Amino acid sequence: METFKVEGIILQTTDFGDANRVVTLFTEEFGKLDVNAYGCRRAKSPFSGVMQMFNHISAELSRGSKVDTVRDADIVHFYPAITADLERLAYASLFFEIVNRMTLPKFPEKPVFDLLKRFLPFLNDRNPKIAALMGACQFMQFSGIQLNFDHCVHCNKKIEGDAYISLPDGGAVCQNCVEFSNDATDYPENLRLTFEKMLNFLGREDEKISFKPQQIRAAEDFFLNYIQSELGRELNSAKFIRQLSTSF
Repeated sequence: METFKVEGIILQTTDFGDANRVVTLFTEEFGKLDVNAYGCRRAKSPFSGVMQMFNHISAELSRGSKVDTVRDADIVHFYPAITADLERLAYASLFFEIVNRMTLPKFPEKPVFDLLKRFLPFLNDRNPKIAALMGACQFMQFSGIQLNFDHCVHCNKKIEGDAYISLPDGGAVCQNCVEFSNDATDYPENLRLTFEKMLNFLGREDEKISFKPQQIRAAEDFFLNYIQSELGRELNSAKFIRQLSTSF
């Protein structure tokens, strides 16, 4: 039986049977993999605490005809604060669901793995809403469908002040080109500056970043509409976030 080792971050888990779990790993070496973790939900299983969403793990897998199987696994890093708070859990789930929905299986993308690894500490320690939106915004740069936030998609002029933005056209539209755009909506300067700040965040532990509440609300509303229009359906985590916001 062929075995191989991976380092990965758990994007999603799906229970099946009485004690088993399918774990979606985003690995450094092979991209996204679904693997079977048999018996991991039993209290005495050595994998019971390992095969949890948001864990950064190392694992030994055996190859299967369709799905690989976990033979051994250890935690590299875990982030207990993410699952201890509902808001933090909701926004971390949002970031992970976007990555899971918009990546292909078995397609190596080391920059995406590095992004997940870099942003997990921020999801655990900092404002989860800001961390999730920054992580998702930067992830979209690797997706091939990132919007152009700072230059007009028609004439390439640098955007200054208030402008417009068009999802069908792929980004910002200047005042001179709005008549040629499709379904353009208002694009206030504050929203553009918010996205530029998010994209330029390097993720250093000592790096400070802050936004006004209204900036984050506007960025979240816009970004969720954009992602869900690309996917063609609502994100499960977005429903969870909406339920949380109405319960307080």
